[in-house]
Amino acid sequence: MSDGAATLLSTAGYDGEGRISDLHDDLLRQIVSRLPVTDAACTAVLASRWRHLWRSTPLVLDDAHLPKPTRAASVVRVLADHPGPFRAVLLTDCRPASLDRELPEWPRLLAAKGTQELALFNKHVHSRLPADILRCSSLQFLSLSFWRFPGDLSRSADAFLPHLRKLDMIGISMTEHDLDYLLAASPVLQTLTLALNSPKRVHLRSQSLRCVLVGLSTMEKFVAMEKFAVMDAPLLERLILLEPSIARCDRVRIKIACAPSLRVLGYLEPRVHKLQIGDNVIGPDTMTSRCAVVPGVRILALKVNFRILSEVKMLASFLRCFPNISTLHIESALHARSSIAYQPTWEHHAKFWEEVTAVKCWKSRVKRIVFHKFRGNQKEFEFLKFIAGDAQELESLLLVPLDENFTSAVEVNEMIDRSGCPQFRAWASKVLLV
Repeated sequence: MSDGAATLLSTAGYDGEGRISDLHDDLLRQIVSRLPVTDAACTAVLASRWRHLWRSTPLVLDDAHLPKPTRAASVVRVLADHPGPFRAVLLTDCRPASLDRELPEWPRLLAAKGTQELALFNKHVHSRLPADILRCSSLQFLSLSFWRFPGDLSRSADAFLPHLRKLDMIGISMTEHDLDYLLAASPVLQTLTLALNSPKRVHLRSQSLRCVLVGLSTMEKFVAMEKFAVMDAPLLERLILLEPSIARCDRVRIKIACAPSLRVLGYLEPRVHKLQIGDNVIGPDTMTSRCAVVPGVRILALKVNFRILSEVKMLASFLRCFPNISTLHIESALHARSSIAYQPTWEHHAKFWEEVTAVKCWKSRVKRIVFHKFRGNQKEFEFLKFIAGDAQELESLLLVPLDENFTSAVEVNEMIDRSGCPQFRAWASKVLLV
């Protein structure tokens, strides 16, 4: 026991075993499980009442709580000594080579001792992921960062993750076949995150997934994704596209083939994404047809540079593909001048919006629009005029400006009045500023 703990117990009037020791074992295990692993292990010396608790409490091991000079050795000792189960193991700063040297069977122990949540962050080199990790049938959550997958999974890993519900993979060197095999081995998986991974093409097939987050790799050290296709995901409700870190030269094809439950989609960017619905590639002049719409989407997010007419045209085409959206998020983007996509058109776009073919969702469905990074320039107002004239069911327009542009809602409403858009005056109270 530490001197501080002994002093505290003494001044509180406890001699040896305090009142807390009278609690039921289940409550004491809850207390132990919430302590850093070193403190949890030390509870065994508090009193005889506590000696068996640490070993009978599901282990929570986070190597960030361990002293750095002895971190690897401490992890090895805990993994070897604790009988399990392991409720959560987070290894973010241990060199795989050190673990392999000190305890070669550490991956097998994680599987054998019933690990439920596991995060392995390999920040040193692209080491090969031990195949035993993918045989840990007790896993409910798995997070892997910067590993190489162990060859052909179907031949070498014998993976089976029957209880896995959430899978995060960041910077993983793997093939499309590896991903297909892993998803097939995870029959109850609900949430999948893919970021900076190596498959150039992903064809998603899962009978259980409900949410997918995709980070597009644009950094030179990672393989750039060329295509992400939702081929067969009957329960998928949310497809979140995380924005690229830098501007791309080639666009990524986003294909939606079979996702009947899809309700939330975004951010779609005309600069980055080429949208395909079924066999139909959506272009600036694509007209609405039954084969080129996703009727189930209710919340859509788009990111567009209003200074570039080609992006504005794609914005209108994207909107036609989602006739039943009720909430629309629009983010006004400005590309860096060094970006290939930076080719501004200086003419106004009012004529385009006057001539654009009717967008069904404006007239019948959309009720709420959130305009992020609103700058108040002429081209943004031309889009707002189109909304005001065509959105019959719109209940609220929320403007979220850049901090330096506006200081009050009054200033925004004055700008709306100066914009020459009389439609806004009838429902200016619905234009909000945050």
